[in-house]
Amino acid sequence: MEIKNPGPILTDLLSAVHGFNAADHVYVSSITSEEQLTPAASGSSLSAFDIKESPLPDILNILGIRSLTLNSVHHLETLSRLNVAAPATAMEKRMREFFKDGEVIKDLQSIFSNCRTIAFDDWATISGASVLWDGLLTDVIRPLGKIDLEFIFYLGDPAKKLSFEVDEALDIISAFSLHGKVTFALDENEAIRLWMILNGVQPGTEIVEQSAADLKKKYISIFRTMNITRLLIYSANDAILYADDQQFVLSRKKVDYSIEIASDARQNFIAGYSIGVLLQLDIGHCIALGLIVFGSHGELKSSPERKDLYAYIRNWIQDLEKSAGIQLYQD
Repeated sequence: MEIKNPGPILTDLLSAVHGFNAADHVYVSSITSEEQLTPAASGSSLSAFDIKESPLPDILNILGIRSLTLNSVHHLETLSRLNVAAPATAMEKRMREFFKDGEVIKDLQSIFSNCRTIAFDDWATISGASVLWDGLLTDVIRPLGKIDLEFIFYLGDPAKKLSFEVDEALDIISAFSLHGKVTFALDENEAIRLWMILNGVQPGTEIVEQSAADLKKKYISIFRTMNITRLLIYSANDAILYADDQQFVLSRKKVDYSIEIASDARQNFIAGYSIGVLLQLDIGHCIALGLIVFGSHGELKSSPERKDLYAYIRNWIQDLEKSAGIQLYQD
């Protein structure tokens, strides 16, 4: 496994952040009620790139979609006007009925035909996620014939799910790879719990401390279980990527625990990662940009401006130089 040096990546990103303008693109995501009262404040962290932003229509939120990046301005009024209010217990059935409505399918296909990235919420937290995502794939995305989409999936904590449900979810996520690149992201604990389920470890078994070698064996086992482009595992210190053409570990800039577990942490990482995809950066740079946007937003408690991203990158570079100096002194 390659150990990537973050320094050159961060230097590249200083130039990329300076020169990138995403004015032709649109970022569609959930916006909190407080942010709706102050439209200039963006919870998606993309205002620094001049990207247009739109609130996520309810139907997409119920489908378990966290955010989209669109190639151009898109009229979302029709989807936003759909009445999707229903009791939680009936919502899954209600959404299956939407997939039988020709006009709704047409509207959904219109927006997904204009997509570049599609990021999903944690599977484990969404009622009927497997049914909804299978319907979205079968009835909306597959007929479009697109093969250039970027999908970003999070599993969440699978501990309370049955093993057959987890197997089904992994199969459905893998099926999206026929229509683009699939990045499947887990934190370290989620990855260990997933490995335990896949290998028949008794539910409720305590997670013992794992060596780095044991963890890597578990991660590669998960990757080989699925038919996906990338498996991304992150801990407080590292981001580890498994793909057919490369495997690497990228050390992270450490952040406060409160930032790490914030409710919008994954949303902000995805925002930066999605910008990297629009920039057509390689995967290491996309991951680093996701971490930069996530960390900067977490420290500021608001959407960072371009100068804030510069400052965060420079601070990260300085941290690396300090660490190198300490190591040299110790040697």
